[in-house]
Amino acid sequence: MHFKETIVADIEVEGVSLVLAADVGGTNSNFGVFYKYNDKMRLLRVYHIDSKDIQDFTAIMVTLLNQIYKHFSVPIEQACIAAAGVISESRDFCRLTNRPIEIDAKAIMQATGLPCVILANDFEAIGYGIDQVASRDLVLIRPGKGEPHANRAIVGAGTGLGKSILHWNCYKERYEPVASEGGHADCSVQRQIELDLINFIREREKRSCNISWEDVLSGYGIERIYQFFKERNNHLQSHESLMKNGPHPDEIFNSRMLDEHARATYELYATLYARCVKNFALDSLSLNGMYITGGIAVHNVQMFKEDIFIREFLNCGKQQALLERIPLIIIADYYVNLYGAAEFLRIEKLCDLLCD
Repeated sequence: MHFKETIVADIEVEGVSLVLAADVGGTNSNFGVFYKYNDKMRLLRVYHIDSKDIQDFTAIMVTLLNQIYKHFSVPIEQACIAAAGVISESRDFCRLTNRPIEIDAKAIMQATGLPCVILANDFEAIGYGIDQVASRDLVLIRPGKGEPHANRAIVGAGTGLGKSILHWNCYKERYEPVASEGGHADCSVQRQIELDLINFIREREKRSCNISWEDVLSGYGIERIYQFFKERNNHLQSHESLMKNGPHPDEIFNSRMLDEHARATYELYATLYARCVKNFALDSLSLNGMYITGGIAVHNVQMFKEDIFIREFLNCGKQQALLERIPLIIIADYYVNLYGAAEFLRIEKLCDLLCD
């Protein structure tokens, strides 16, 4: 097993200790080597592997470290693994939600000799990483007003759907993220066509449970909505681009000007995503910013600027004025999870506590 390697900063590091930050999701897994520079974590290299190729995560970590140490002679002292799943209270175990991968910090330390391995939720890590992202990679969709020290919130769709709330700690003078599993909350519908979609998914996949936000807003959700419209339109033939490549989420959105099913999918998806963001903005009272992340947002920034999205986001009788005050921002930096995992180690100093 070999990791795809990307050099971010090609500099010599001697006399310092390195930290390893990881972002393990349902589709992609990335690992970043950082070192502390002027009280900040600086990313040196990134190693990538498809999550579907991970059978034994501990063995993968052994292989990864062997590859890393071919380039770095100084040891890695600490590691934080941000994982797409529920983290144990002691931050030493996680079973991913959308991939049969188990991450056991104790087993990793025993197999690799790493002195300290800490786990964090992936969207919790994004909360730590926001302030490390360059301003050019924070795409402002709506300015709002942005009230200093008010709550922030993060939502993002990709393989799954994640959420996190950030509250200001006035004693520590910084934001603290709170992990969430809100992506698995029930999808809320308001129109007959949306209820028809929910019933289509339930019947087609023989579901006995409710349909969640993740079921309709993830990459698989885009495919589900497309198949719904194709069946609803009496199986009208798809455009040749989709017939050739299959209804991949990217192909569906890219073909929306050519394919009737794709256009309808794009519009319904934008409406549902806006409603999900609106509901979470109200739940979290995120008056200092609603941050949207994930591959779908990064590849479809224009969707979030269009009237269909903004109109649904503001569609709230009693609290529309409040929603108009909330800035909407897309995080366009692919490595925000890695920055956040490294920042988590630096700020929280849990490894220092464990070693004392």
